Amino acid sequence: MKNYKVLPKSAENIEENTSINSSVFIEQNNFPEQDSEFGCKAEQSISVVIPNYNGKHLLEANLPTVMEALKYLNIKKKPLSPLKNNTDFSFEIIVVDDASNDISVEFIQQNYPEIILLINEHNKGFSTTINKGIFIAKHELILVLNSDVQLTENYFIEQLKYFKRKDTFGVMSKIIDPPNRGNSNTAIHKVQDGAKYPKTSFRGIKTTYNYLPANESLENWLPSFFLSGANALMNKEKLIQLGGFDEIYSPYYYEDADLGIRAWSVGWRCYFEPKSICMHTPSSTISKLKSEKVKLIIERNRIIFNNIHLRGWQLHFFNCWLWLRCIIKLIKGNSTIYKAILLFRENKYRIKKSKEKLLQLCEKTKKYYSVYDTEKYILKKIKKIKYRIF
Repeated sequence: MKNYKVLPKSAENIEENTSINSSVFIEQNNFPEQDSEFGCKAEQSISVVIPNYNGKHLLEANLPTVMEALKYLNIKKKPLSPLKNNTDFSFEIIVVDDASNDISVEFIQQNYPEIILLINEHNKGFSTTINKGIFIAKHELILVLNSDVQLTENYFIEQLKYFKRKDTFGVMSKIIDPPNRGNSNTAIHKVQDGAKYPKTSFRGIKTTYNYLPANESLENWLPSFFLSGANALMNKEKLIQLGGFDEIYSPYYYEDADLGIRAWSVGWRCYFEPKSICMHTPSSTISKLKSEKVKLIIERNRIIFNNIHLRGWQLHFFNCWLWLRCIIKLIKGNSTIYKAILLFRENKYRIKKSKEKLLQLCEKTKKYYSVYDTEKYILKKIKKIKYRIF
């Protein structure tokens, strides 16, 4: 990858009258070509980190599939050559309980004594909870996995090759609906998530689009705008350098998109592997909360996310559009966006620190790519293949 020239210039914060005392890098028009070096070994150790909140029934149903997928690596290790010394894969499972009031903790202690169990005294949300497990993980790769996700037996097999490239940050699998009654054929299930499709406009960064290749059997090394928080296999060293998931988004929403875009910002790639499959049963944890509270959190985090990652006129247009939406909603008697803006402004200092940390890593790596560089690169890479967006 090409390096960036450092400019002795302060970076803009979300407020026009404040600035971050840090260096900014010239944005390069073209994202560099994929690193052709295979200098990294095929990692042989994986830490699985699972956040849990009142999910005893989910752990009971899905933990056995995680165990089977990990054990399957040892059976299939030879076809994954070259693997150093052909030794067994080492792995660990870490469950971080977010102050559950069901019997999740007792279930783990009684049925899975080999699992590392961490317990929050108070409910802290996804980012803080998952980071607690990430920062004690001891293996080279970390799989962040929701408790409501079931792995297929060969889930890991097609993903490990990506980590032989030096610039790989992580890879996610295809997420499908769980099996229907009497039907175990994963080929005909509805796809929930594919590769994340980049889309930006004056309304901000869109994170809800996915794409799938027409021919999933080809070795296309499909780039993904970010990795789903439901299942993401990541390089631990790079994940730690990024500081894990940004806890400014607690309790939930946008933290996975933020992490992926931060990885791309320093030239680390995110991929999607369609031949790797997991099944997701949507959890009822968030759906049980009051819908207005969830909407407020989504709006607040959308504003934070865009103000961290947009620059210049794009950020200006986003905030103009935001206030226009706010006024229209207020006229209609809906104050959700206005309340979200107030919450956003309360987090001004934390947003400033989040931007500073990213710029410091860019300075360390001598690379900085904007969200638009990433968008153009991904669209260029998939231009020659047939795919559908959903």
